[in-house]
Amino acid sequence: MSWSDALSAIAALAFLLAIHYIARRHFFKSSLANLPGPGGYSWLRGHTRQLYDRQGWDFHLKEVPSYGSAVRLRGYLGEDILYVTDPVALRAILVKEHGDGFDEPPMIIERNKLLWGPGLLSSTGLAHKRQRTLAFSAFSEKRIKSMTPMLYHVVEATLRDQVRFGPAELDMMHWASRCALECIAQAGMGVSFDALKADSHPNEYMVAAKQLIPLSFSLQAFMRAIPLVVKLGSPKFLGALTACAPIASIRKLRDISYFLFDTNAALYRRRKREVRADDKPAAHGNDALSFLIHENNNGPECQRNTDEEMISQIGTLMFAGQDTTSVALARILHVLALDQRCQDCLREELRSVGDHHISAYEVLSQLPYLDAVCKETLRFYSPVTQLHRVSRRDVTVPLGRPIIGKDGTAVGELLVEAGTFIVIGATAVNRDPLIWGPTSEQWIPERWLDPLPKSVTDAHLPSVYGNLMSFMGGGRSCIGFKFAEAEIKVVLHVLISRFKFEPPASADIQWCMYNFATPTVDGKPSLPLKVTMLPL
Repeated sequence: MSWSDALSAIAALAFLLAIHYIARRHFFKSSLANLPGPGGYSWLRGHTRQLYDRQGWDFHLKEVPSYGSAVRLRGYLGEDILYVTDPVALRAILVKEHGDGFDEPPMIIERNKLLWGPGLLSSTGLAHKRQRTLAFSAFSEKRIKSMTPMLYHVVEATLRDQVRFGPAELDMMHWASRCALECIAQAGMGVSFDALKADSHPNEYMVAAKQLIPLSFSLQAFMRAIPLVVKLGSPKFLGALTACAPIASIRKLRDISYFLFDTNAALYRRRKREVRADDKPAAHGNDALSFLIHENNNGPECQRNTDEEMISQIGTLMFAGQDTTSVALARILHVLALDQRCQDCLREELRSVGDHHISAYEVLSQLPYLDAVCKETLRFYSPVTQLHRVSRRDVTVPLGRPIIGKDGTAVGELLVEAGTFIVIGATAVNRDPLIWGPTSEQWIPERWLDPLPKSVTDAHLPSVYGNLMSFMGGGRSCIGFKFAEAEIKVVLHVLISRFKFEPPASADIQWCMYNFATPTVDGKPSLPLKVTMLPL
């Protein structure tokens, strides 16, 4: 099949899909028709421009919530989008009806499969549960405790060479990203990219990994067609097809994906030879990959992951362990630079414990102000603004906060038809005044030093971390949230104890809604801060 034949087939499928959407919109009444929602949408793109606008904060935090906790939006060609912040509805979607009723959209599943292979981010059903069970064991509290000294070893040299001759303005987004990459490389894979050496050249793997997601986002039209594209043939056929694609970005995306997978495969095969089934994992290293291989080798045969799945997990861990953590760390450094009082309070607490590399996990876990700064920043500035689900069948979803419908009646439950696209407003939930009270729109670390309001605990949010939606909850919650928390606290212990962070002299820093909230200067990712080394 040539590219012209493939494009013709895709166009035909897309045309039929468009006819289906238009017919359903005009001839069948939507089950969400009575829900309120904002106007001002186009017939072609619906509200997608506002949903994914890089500066769409007001749309997510003000306009949509003004219509209630369950809002009807429109997608392409008028398809329904359900925007949800209702805690009871979220529990139904993410926990009670997860898997059989709701799951990741096919577009995201197939995209992840093309980018990383059949790993945790691209599996569903029993395969996802099997992979998740194994991966979760690598990030238990006991395992993270044993990895914490390794994190200190990685972070120790950060920034010292850059400011030893005096204060300097440094791009802390760049350094946070390099730090997160080296942490997950050493603690997760048992390898080093030398990412924190001042004179090191960018590692080829690191450069490729950083290009993957931005490149895929620049191909949104292609990504939306992926569920149709994968029906054209086998993965091998699709690989050959994309190799001669007429769009250079598609070819580049394919080349990067293949390079990362081949590199991960070589690492996996080498590590698998080192780890024998009868060995203890500690005999070959304390990294997560060695542990996963050991556990997989010794598990019941019916529960084992295939080699291809294990290779895919490497890419998954590198992606999930780098971007979210680096963005969260950069945000904390930024807000502390803007609030010197909080930075001084945190520094005083961190310096009071000195250097505790061996017992670091227990020590850092007992620092209340450090914990408060981390949780409040993840609450107010969630790295992920929104997440998506699709209903796999017709599901009745209860509402904890009844909505007044367009016809004036109270709506206490929603019939969500199969195929409905759902947006979960993570940041909007984290700032909901009905949950967090009248100060929900303020960054106040001290709120975590006292018992949380009853409204927070009564909300029963489907959350794995601090009653926050930042790491989500349910069957697709972040498995590495404890590792991310430990990494952030270790980095802050080292950096805040030794350096002072202040705003830059003139740069205008704007946080944009990319895949993750990202600091930018003149439209490019950057977080310039003035850094000064402090006397110990």
